[in-house]
Amino acid sequence: MSGRVIFVEGIPGAGKTSTVQKISHFLKGKDIPVKEVVEGNLEQSADYEGAAFLTEDQLKTMEAEYGIDAGSVSPYCEILEPGMLVHYARMGETEAFSKSFIKELEQFDIYNTDPDIYMMVIKHKWGLFKKLLAGADEVYVLDCSLLQNPLTFLSARNDLPAELIKTFVKDLLMLVKEFRPLVVYLEPKEIKKALEHVMAERSEHWFAFVKDYYTKQKYGINHNLTNDLEGVVKFLEDRIALEKSILKDAGVDWLHIERDQASWRDILTKIEDELTLRFVKG
Repeated sequence: MSGRVIFVEGIPGAGKTSTVQKISHFLKGKDIPVKEVVEGNLEQSADYEGAAFLTEDQLKTMEAEYGIDAGSVSPYCEILEPGMLVHYARMGETEAFSKSFIKELEQFDIYNTDPDIYMMVIKHKWGLFKKLLAGADEVYVLDCSLLQNPLTFLSARNDLPAELIKTFVKDLLMLVKEFRPLVVYLEPKEIKKALEHVMAERSEHWFAFVKDYYTKQKYGINHNLTNDLEGVVKFLEDRIALEKSILKDAGVDWLHIERDQASWRDILTKIEDELTLRFVKG
């Protein structure tokens, strides 16, 4: 017995988290064991949340600066040449470390690091995920870890070539190909309307962060994106085109859902039919 994996992907406002929950509920109703992992969960299966990458010397210097015993940090570390991963978000859930120490570790978050380091770390994580699936009997339902997070970092932040990004994501998929992954890809018919919908639900700070991330870093600068809603829409149009190109070329099974805010019930029926075919009857 081995596990299976479903990746739920799409832009902000596409309905990823709700879809993960609906998929999990449906499969559990069919007595299929499910492991649901959404964005923000510190226990990510195919990504890292709140993890910093440092060299051993960098970590020792910080420990000395803050008077922290190395033994208290080591339970939160993974050795990964040429350095180590430090799970600072987990450390922050305890009272053993100062807020200033956690804040300094945050500066080394893998999503703040060099793209080469990031890709090495993520491939390492997916190698662990492959081993996890080999010994599991659950269906893992994940959002953001296949497309959104890698493309946001590699494209929006660093404007790396599309072919390099495509190769990286396809390499990740190859690692778990034997577990017959399914990608549920949610594409709003009107990007601007989907964004406006999610903006109404979230704080002004959320959109300000997204707007600056998409338009004021390398991709936005190199492509002359305006620092407003229109600039965000343009980036997301480009991102969607790249994501669909990756899925078409990767040889992975994917369910393409084009949706508007009013078509949710029909979409759930389509997803449930696909799940029945692949996970209940398959």
